[in-house]
Amino acid sequence: MFKGVEGIDHEDHREFSAFHYAGCQGNAVTYERFLTTEDIARMLGLELTRLAPDDCCGGVEDPPNFFSGIVAPLRILDLAGTTPVVSSCLSCLANMRGAFRRMEENPETRRRARFSMQVVGYEVPSSTNARHLLDLLAEGHLPEKVTDRKIVDLDQLPVVLYYGCRKQQLEPDTPTMVENTIERMGAKWLPFSLEEYCCGGPQSYQGAIGFGKSRNILTEAEEKGARAVVTICGMCQANLEKERASILVIPFLQLLAVSLGMVDPKIWLSPFHFY
Repeated sequence: MFKGVEGIDHEDHREFSAFHYAGCQGNAVTYERFLTTEDIARMLGLELTRLAPDDCCGGVEDPPNFFSGIVAPLRILDLAGTTPVVSSCLSCLANMRGAFRRMEENPETRRRARFSMQVVGYEVPSSTNARHLLDLLAEGHLPEKVTDRKIVDLDQLPVVLYYGCRKQQLEPDTPTMVENTIERMGAKWLPFSLEEYCCGGPQSYQGAIGFGKSRNILTEAEEKGARAVVTICGMCQANLEKERASILVIPFLQLLAVSLGMVDPKIWLSPFHFY
């Protein structure tokens, strides 16, 4: 069997467009109300296969140690092999890319990584081959696809997009694509000055005091007139959800699922009096 992939033989994995690394954020958000990312991507014509669903990339450690900052993220890349691996969490993506970069820049880090990974049955990957899911969808003309397949109009629902401090991990054109898609869904996109403000990162994720950062983001969004904060990063989603605010906090893909008619908006949005 191909390492870390349930039900997929090593020889068969090339038939899939990409592997999806969900990371620990898949269990951190209120998962029972969400469709899986794979379901939504499939509706948009992208076939994803779940990779190592229960494993953490190491990004929740603060400060990172050698395992969490180097070995754990490189292990994810090794699991994917030559097949592209996509993440819907910017923190996971940054950790994978950062680990590979540090290994490439420092021969001693590479030597230690090679030894440590061999001990647990892995190899040092030859490339990162990791991308954010929205970058991949952007190449497939997402706004146009949503226009063609939209079932539910969001009726000018005012929203802000919150990217978090890892926004630079996205391709330069992806934010514009996301904003256009928001408008194609019928929502009203509001400019947001805190779109790249830090949510508190791993410390908030671990339950430590996040210096009020998540609360600041939600308060500013409400004062802006938004009724929903749409997130791009899984760790940011988890941190903002912990505040249990009166404003909806929802991943971009899950709001997209509402517009595509994949879920009942009365169930997902009625607690916030949108429907």
